[in-house]
Amino acid sequence: MNQTDREIIISIVSSAFEQNPRAVAMMKKKNPSRSVRLMTEYAYQLVEKFDGIYLSKDKTTVLFYYKKSQYKRKLIDYIRYLRMFMKAIRPSQLFPTLKREKHIVSLRPDYEDYIYVWVLGSVPNNKSLNGLSDIRDHLFGLSEKLQLPILIETTVEKVLKLYRYVGFEEYHKWEDTEAGINVWFLERKVNPPKRA
Repeated sequence: MNQTDREIIISIVSSAFEQNPRAVAMMKKKNPSRSVRLMTEYAYQLVEKFDGIYLSKDKTTVLFYYKKSQYKRKLIDYIRYLRMFMKAIRPSQLFPTLKREKHIVSLRPDYEDYIYVWVLGSVPNNKSLNGLSDIRDHLFGLSEKLQLPILIETTVEKVLKLYRYVGFEEYHKWEDTEAGINVWFLERKVNPPKRA
């Protein structure tokens, strides 16, 4: 990934985090744009090593994803997480955030492996669906190739229709009363391979 594309990706994902109630609830109120940038850079570094970054051909839409079986963090990842947390997240949110994330993982289907969509973001006010179509084709093609289902969660109600429209089904909804947010759990099952 060249530096220009990296900056485009950081900008798009930062905008996605700014619109995400789960992320906003955690971050420090002082200098929120810096907090968002730090969160985005941490996410970028983590999924980059799994080859889990896809920028649409028109450079308007970004996908961060990984396979469950790939998601093994090393000491450096924990150090980066701790550094990001100390600079970007309110200290009072450490244990609630860890508890919330652990609970969310426990609500996912117990598949041996799957593709997990961590972040999906588009350029703000982008009216074209070309980037989203490109992302969908890449993601669904990967799912068919690997024969793995795709899981995604969202706290943004307005994107539910979009996910449903492209083929995701809601399998659970959790109301996080502590954070005051709803989390929708969606899945796209894998289609069996076509016979020749």
